[in-house]
Amino acid sequence: MAYITSTPQKPRSELMNIITGVAREPLGLMGLIIVGAIVLAALFAPWIVPYDPIAMNIPDRMQGPSWAHFLGTDQLGRDTFSRVVMGGRVALKVALPAVFGAMAIGLTLGMIAGYGPKWLDNLLMLFFDTIRSFPTVMFALAVVALVGPSLQTVVFVVMATSIPTYGRVARTQTLTLRNSEFILAERAMGATMKRILGVHMLPNIIGVLAVLAAMDIPTVIALEAGLSFLGLGVKPPTPSWGALLKDGYALIRQTPWLVIGGGLPIILATLGFTFLGESLRDVVDPKLRKQR
Repeated sequence: MAYITSTPQKPRSELMNIITGVAREPLGLMGLIIVGAIVLAALFAPWIVPYDPIAMNIPDRMQGPSWAHFLGTDQLGRDTFSRVVMGGRVALKVALPAVFGAMAIGLTLGMIAGYGPKWLDNLLMLFFDTIRSFPTVMFALAVVALVGPSLQTVVFVVMATSIPTYGRVARTQTLTLRNSEFILAERAMGATMKRILGVHMLPNIIGVLAVLAAMDIPTVIALEAGLSFLGLGVKPPTPSWGALLKDGYALIRQTPWLVIGGGLPIILATLGFTFLGESLRDVVDPKLRKQR
């Protein structure tokens, strides 16, 4: 008698489960597509752009969209499409290190504040309140005025002003979990603070912060574009979406495609990361699932 044996399927990783859950929602799928397109375009930008984004070609200046130049050229003859694609690389170079750096530092300080002694909690909360008392834009303008505009300056400003947000969320989650039965059991067994925070609390907190990070990335991209628009972001001739908006605003009657080339990617990035963050929130925390 023959028996049919089935090969056990390998369980999917947690990351694949999250991606699958996000892709099931129409807005989540749209967010994944938009964010994936932006990230891939930034990664492969040197092979995608048809022209050097900083090379001037005066005879071709102020041309309209054509097969040779999909989004036309600017006042120096530079290809707008090439500058848009490379500008996405600059935006992600600012947003990703700033957001994930702030999340890592805020997560660490927040868990220590929530689990540590009361005096340490008060000290760290005073630190968070002090940083948050400065308006982000004013703080950015002050730092840029002191050290000068650069990519590193924008990353530092965003990271410094975002740490308290992640720290407060991590502290609240830690305070909620510290009296849970599995944490009390670990403490009774003599587990160290490092093990409790790193092994037991971190997996229960990181999901909430990941959702917050996804929602913050478009804010950081908009901030970098705003500083570049004011001439306080990345230095020219580095391509930036904010610099494109600045050039387009000055020449909007002659070259409206520059404003479109600089503004449309910011809109798409905002929509993509917002849709992704909303769907990710529903997947990571079922308690926050929207009523349908």
